[in-house]
Parts: sequence; C-alpha cells; structure tokens
Amino acid sequence: MSATETPIVIECDGAELIGMMHVPAEIKTRGVVAIVAGGPQYRGGVGRLQVQLARQLAAAGTPVLRFDYRGLGDSEGTFRGFQDVEPDLRAAIDAFLSRVPQMKEVVLWGGCDAAAAIMINAWKYPAVTGLMVGNPWVHTEETGDAVTVKHHYAKRIRDKDFWLKLLRGQYNPFPALLTIGRALWARARKRLSAHKASAGGPAQRDERHLPFVTRMRLGMSRFGGDVLLLMSGRSLVSKEFDELVGSDASWQQAMATPRHLARHDMPDADQTYSSVASRREVIAIARQWLHDPHASLNASQTQE
Repeated sequence: MSATETPIVIECDGAELIGMMHVPAEIKTRGVVAIVAGGPQYRGGVGRLQVQLARQLAAAGTPVLRFDYRGLGDSEGTFRGFQDVEPDLRAAIDAFLSRVPQMKEVVLWGGCDAAAAIMINAWKYPAVTGLMVGNPWVHTEETGDAVTVKHHYAKRIRDKDFWLKLLRGQYNPFPALLTIGRALWARARKRLSAHKASAGGPAQRDERHLPFVTRMRLGMSRFGGDVLLLMSGRSLVSKEFDELVGSDASWQQAMATPRHLARHDMPDADQTYSSVASRREVIAIARQWLHDPHASLNASQTQE
C-alpha cells in the first residue's frame, strides 16, 4: 500500500516540535504516535527503528507520527526529562488527529524511559486506546538489587570457581553481602507496607511529587485500553520490570486494569533492539497486534 511522508511543525507551549507523518492511502488500524527514549535519541530511533517501523506500519494501513520532544532532535526548547513530557505528548496527539481526521484512535509506542512516560500519561488522553511499550524503565536501587541477587549472585553461589576464589581469599564478599542485605530489607519493608499500599483507590490526578515508578503504576491503574509489552531477554531493565510486578501486589492489580494485555518475549534482544533481527521482530509483532490485539503473536508470520 502506498503512503505519504509529510513533515509537520507542532506548537507546544510556545516551542515548535518537529515531526514526520506517515499516512497510508487507506487507513486500516488506529494511528501510532512513536516517541523515543529521553536520552540522546531523536525521532529516527536507535538503528532508525522508528523510521523502519513507521514506513512498514504505514504500508500495512497504520498512520504513524514520530516527533522530537522539546529540546531533542530538531525541536525547539529545553528537554525536561521523561517525567515531564505530558504537554509534548498532548500536542503531538492533537496535531496528528487534526491532520488525519479520518483517524479516531491512537496507540502510543516507546521503549525504556519513553515507555515509562507513556505509562505515566496515557490515561490522560481520551483518543489513546492502546499502548505498545518495550522494556519499561523502572530502575531504582531497590529493583536493581533484587535483579542482581536473583540473576547474578544466585548463579554465582552454584559456581565451583566462586567458592574456590572465596576460600583462597581472592574474592571480597562484602559488596555482595551488602547488596543481598539491602534486597532482603527492601523485600521485608515491602511486605510490611503491602496492606497500606493496597488500601483505597487511586486518585484521578497525576501526583507529580510521587516517585516516577509510583506514577507509572497509578497511570496503568487508570488506563482501560489495550497494552502490548515487548520484553527483551538480554535487558536487565526488562528483568527489573518483571521483578517489580512479580513482587508487588499493587503493580499486579494495576497491570490487570487494561481491557487486554498481550506480551511478547524476545530472548535474544537487548534493551534497545539494536540488532537487525530484533528490529524486524518488533515491527512484525507491532503489525500483527495493531490489526488484532487479541491475536496470537508470532514474529515469523510477517517478517520482511
């Protein structure tokens, strides 16, 4: 299917955001607003993933807008960090809908801290009915310790060489013991506070003073659309997210709120889907899910 690529300028609180729209001749799915992680990325994405994704989704009937936040790429202004991009997202969504009026619904797509920004803010935009999020960023000292203990030290204590080094005095165990102690204390503290955390429903406003991970959880507890998780097997960030959700009942409750949650695991992918194979898999799964969020996802069905 043919598609047009049109650059646009989006006004956001006095600054001009630069974006690129990919609009198919015939619209078959909801549109996608693609955002990048808040680091040194711009609307092209790592390995030009956003460009490849936009072109292939548009060829399959999905309009796509990719744009730069204030202060990133070609956009004006100062970048405020992923925790403060609500106006940027709102301006992009409104501009996309006004320029493609036959499109009635929007899906937000992003990975790492862009996924965190989406989970914080998606419930605020009525036109957003779906989320595609990859390896959501939830890193804190607590989640980092838990993943290190579970995925690193748990393997090391089963390693013969580890014990030989320890007995020979070639290994300093105190940093590991400190990490394990912090992880155990955090787990105990979480259990003690579980009852308090689960009491009462979430207020319908974004409490900006709260830690960003808490804002993500509250955001998901208010979102009633479809969600696709794209999780990389070689990403510690992905493992931290799973550890958080698996150990926290309030997170499990929040992730049960969307009307449909799909998950696709990519064992060989890293945090940014930096390999060609990973990028192709992300695009293939996104195409399937956008056309039918309830379908069984299989990357081999739509490889380019």
